[in-house]
Parts: sequence; structure tokens; C-alpha cells
Amino acid sequence: MGVFKFANKSVCYDGGEVFVARVDPTIADTDELLRSLYYLLWLPGYFGLNWNSLYDCLRDLDWISENKIMIVHESLPSIPDSDLCIYLEVLKDSVLDWNDDERHQLEVVFHEKDKEKIERLLPSC
Repeated sequence: MGVFKFANKSVCYDGGEVFVARVDPTIADTDELLRSLYYLLWLPGYFGLNWNSLYDCLRDLDWISENKIMIVHESLPSIPDSDLCIYLEVLKDSVLDWNDDERHQLEVVFHEKDKEKIERLLPSC
């Protein structure tokens, strides 16, 4: 798979060089996740709080000046597997779309403990 990074401990980078969005590990529903990403990633006002809009915004990111953008998850959001599957697919496609782009590099990090579930879910998305 290789698109996501996995870590056993909290990821740290120089805040001046990297834009880091840390997803709240206590998120318990899809709407809360989308609202959280809206604020964490400074998404524009037209963000529609849905998966298609999230994908569109993750493919733009012009409002973020840092080249490297990280979305860090200490744990997977507690959302239904069907929504988690869509979320993972949106993240995967967004990371792949930024490959070889000079404007931004998108990196998505999950905790090592979630690797097995992600690798099980993602192929079925």
C-alpha cells in the first residue's frame, strides 16, 4: 500500500516548515470529523462538509503556505466502517494526487496500532 505512514509515537516536525493537522482521537461521528478537518486544515468557507468537498479541498490547499502538509491521527476516528472506508480512500487519492507536485506534499500518518485495520479496509473501498 505505502501511501500512508505509520508511527508508534507522536510525530514532531518544525512548525515553521510543516503544516500539521492533528485529528482529535476522540472523534465519534462523521460530521464531527468533517467539521474538525474544516478547522484543522483552514478549509475555505465553501467547504460543504461532505466527502466530495473534502476531496476537492485536499486537492487545492492553496491557502496553506507551507510545502509539506501532514494530517496526523493518533487513532482512527470512531466512525462507521463504511464512512471510514470513504475517508481512507479520499486521503489515499489525495496523497497520490500530490505526488510529484512542487506546490505541496501531503502526508497522512496513522498510529501503528491501526495499520492492520487500515490495510484490511482499504482494498474493499
